[in-house]
Amino acid sequence: MKSKSRWNDVKNKIINEFQDIFRNYPQYYFSEHDVHSVLYHLTQEQLKQHGENSQTTLDGFETTVVHHEYPTPFRCDMQGYKFQHMGEEERTSKGGLYKRGHYDLVILNPDFVKNNTLDIVCGKNYKKLQPILPKLSIPLLIWGCEIIYFPKIKKLPKSAIKIIEQDALKIKETKNGNFCKIGSIHVFTSHPHRLAAHLEQQTAQLAERQQIEITFTTA
Repeated sequence: MKSKSRWNDVKNKIINEFQDIFRNYPQYYFSEHDVHSVLYHLTQEQLKQHGENSQTTLDGFETTVVHHEYPTPFRCDMQGYKFQHMGEEERTSKGGLYKRGHYDLVILNPDFVKNNTLDIVCGKNYKKLQPILPKLSIPLLIWGCEIIYFPKIKKLPKSAIKIIEQDALKIKETKNGNFCKIGSIHVFTSHPHRLAAHLEQQTAQLAERQQIEITFTTA
């Protein structure tokens, strides 16, 4: 399953399946983490059908290719609702290096996994990962995914579109840097459509403006 179109098919099946589940049982989800957990399971099941759910690293460790909270392969400034890719020499106002962000869910590129050692593949050791990035001829990730959830137990926040835009810019930077084949943002809310219609319209405009895939699913 090598081509981008086939991976896109897998991604679409996962998201479509969860959208159907969510629309039927929107009140099952109290937090964003609840959504992450179900998507992780659906992703694993979909990849198992293709025999692509795990891969062995260069140093002989078998690992799943699906992960939560995978770190970005670059430093960034995400204070407030902004997003900016920051260089390795740039410093915060306190003089320290900028931190990296994280993706809610990723599918690692199996070719990246099998051609590198576990300490590089896990992404946490930036001192080891960063020097190999310019040498990579393939993206680290097949899919970089951001999930945003606005539960009905709270009002839709006034900053909702800013929250979505920050994640959209993170995914756009990841795609522009050729770090992933597919990048997308998926917004869910257990508020009914009539209350979320304006935010859905804003989200569609954002997706068109940034040329990034963003789906919006209501109860």
